Amino acid sequence: MIRFALDDTIASLATPAGAGALAVIRVSGPEAVTLGTRVFRGERDLASLRGFQGVHGWVHDASGLADEVVVWVYRAPRSYTGEDMLELSCHGGSVSASRVLEVLWAAGARPAEPGEFTRRAFLHGRIDLAQAEAVAEVIAARGRRAHEQALAQLQGGLSRRVREFTGAIRDVLMAIEAHLDFGEDVPEVPEASSLARELRAVETELERLASSHLPSRRVREGIVIALVGKPNVGKSSLLNALVGRDRALVHASPGTTRDVLDAVVEWSGIPVRLVDTAGLRASGADAVEQAGMERTRLEAGVADVVLWVVDVSGFASEEDAAIAAGLDLSRVVLVLNKCDLGGVSLDWWANNYSLNQRFLVSALSGSGVSELQLALEKLVGAGCEESGWVANERHARQLVSAGEDVARARGVLETSGNLELCAADLGRALTSLAAITGEEVGDDLLDAIFSRFCIGK
Repeated sequence: MIRFALDDTIASLATPAGAGALAVIRVSGPEAVTLGTRVFRGERDLASLRGFQGVHGWVHDASGLADEVVVWVYRAPRSYTGEDMLELSCHGGSVSASRVLEVLWAAGARPAEPGEFTRRAFLHGRIDLAQAEAVAEVIAARGRRAHEQALAQLQGGLSRRVREFTGAIRDVLMAIEAHLDFGEDVPEVPEASSLARELRAVETELERLASSHLPSRRVREGIVIALVGKPNVGKSSLLNALVGRDRALVHASPGTTRDVLDAVVEWSGIPVRLVDTAGLRASGADAVEQAGMERTRLEAGVADVVLWVVDVSGFASEEDAAIAAGLDLSRVVLVLNKCDLGGVSLDWWANNYSLNQRFLVSALSGSGVSELQLALEKLVGAGCEESGWVANERHARQLVSAGEDVARARGVLETSGNLELCAADLGRALTSLAAITGEEVGDDLLDAIFSRFCIGK
């Protein structure tokens, strides 16, 4: 990994390679405008542009024209990186962008490392480290809620909270250090109980924010809903009805589904993986079907929600009882399917399996499916309304560490009253918080963070 000296100029493709209407190439560094002037011929000279201005023209290489472009000029410090910067929009495809890049590299720029543009923005103080990491979260977001979380962090939401915690801790530490360092001028010993109350409030907020990482993770990674039940109870038909298309093969013969089949939808802004599984039965299964049933049990074991699909036109069998015995009923939604066949034994199922949620549906006719889907969407989105969460595991660890240090400092104040020990704990808490925003961070950590970025970002 290059050690990111800021005295050179970098250039890389900022849009995905391949066919497309346009490709965007970024150039950043002290010689960005000078390099552009060497290779660009247009209606105006790039050096004459003040910034936030664009001009149409052509990029030339040694053999002639490389491509038609529009060049936007951004002047330091008002650019993404905080440096002089160009963005060249050329034709998409596999040739145009490559030729323009080769011209820029030949003129003196070097290829950017993964995440180097954002790293330069951090090093120039345009954004802090938490905001820089949010850039990658915005790009990687798989659903609307995750995108909203990342945007809130990019706007500085987490950084503001960290600064609030830092300020409150520093106020307590300053009161302690003023007495320790200037005892003759500040002879009054700080009131331990008052300082402990202030630290308790900070400790509570640190714990609350750190604990938000778990629901935030569900929003980012999505949840899994597995459909389980006996063969031929309508699991595949129900999957198709929930997805809105024929994703799974449906046939009257039992055991049609022999392996895990899934589809991804977005409910309440969260990605949901719906998993159709092989039917479970006690006997008559061949080796392939047995393997499929084992996968069914594995999926049911790790799923966030299990839809136990039963044929409500009949009574439960020993196989149904065996299925129920193998499920964590706290995660189960009972789906009483095939209500269109008549002879519904709803009372029997309700009396014998009084689960928290049960729905009467017909996957074939669509009856009750919209009510089931609405309930599942509410279940998926429950507790996921807040956008000001901790999405990053590194941030969560630092918040936990800071909270533990604050708790130790508070305990010292409430017991021994040893101000030196309390000050040391508070100093460590401040270091943990500074690591979130990047005030206390080394090159190794920066390398690890930015190596996960795409080139051109």
